Amino acid sequence: MQVSAEVLRELHRIHRQLSDLRDRLQRGPRQVRIGHQAVEHTEQELAAAKEAAKRTRMEADDKQLSLRQREAKIADLQRKLNESQSNVEFKAFKDQIAADEAANAVLEDEILDRLEKLDELQQHVLDAEHKLSRVREELQRAEERVAREQTTLHDELARVKDELVHAEVALPPEFKSEYERIVKARGDEGLAPVDGESCGGCNTTLTTQIMNQLYLSKPIFCRCCGCMLYLPEGRLVPGKKH
Repeated sequence: MQVSAEVLRELHRIHRQLSDLRDRLQRGPRQVRIGHQAVEHTEQELAAAKEAAKRTRMEADDKQLSLRQREAKIADLQRKLNESQSNVEFKAFKDQIAADEAANAVLEDEILDRLEKLDELQQHVLDAEHKLSRVREELQRAEERVAREQTTLHDELARVKDELVHAEVALPPEFKSEYERIVKARGDEGLAPVDGESCGGCNTTLTTQIMNQLYLSKPIFCRCCGCMLYLPEGRLVPGKKH
């Protein structure tokens, strides 16, 4: 039984083309899924930024309310101080006013800190909104591009599959089952050209006997990796002239 190296070369070319087309068909939807994940992640970032800004705003508002309440208390203490009838009362009101004013000074610093933090967080919200807009646009472009590519790739895949069917007709019937077994299991990696005196799949050095069988167009499988071997184009039997 003989198997033409030319036939195996053509079959390997077609299988590699099929492998590439299938990979591209999977790559597009994979890129779209990544785009959806990016949008979801950015939406979560935006929600977190908004929540942080809301929480900081509430903290600032609570402290401002406490400040106003303390200021009202100080005003009342000041009135009582002015109406005090004894030195003891006067000193007590004076000390309480001083304590409340010190507390207010701390509150004012805390309020200023919260407002500065709020400015930063609001900028984070704006940045997240811009990022979300950008990744959504990128996703839309990816979806449109992949939709266009999928149609073309499916048409090309059907054409190459048809080309494979016609190319497989040249295989000897008694070799067909072995060929189908290996390409079903390994696809384009089931075939390999001879590279010098080695297997092009695993670089294992081939024996003289195997090389002689290849020159005689015998079906040969690499004993190491199991690849179906074939001679590359232009490889002649040693000593044979053009």
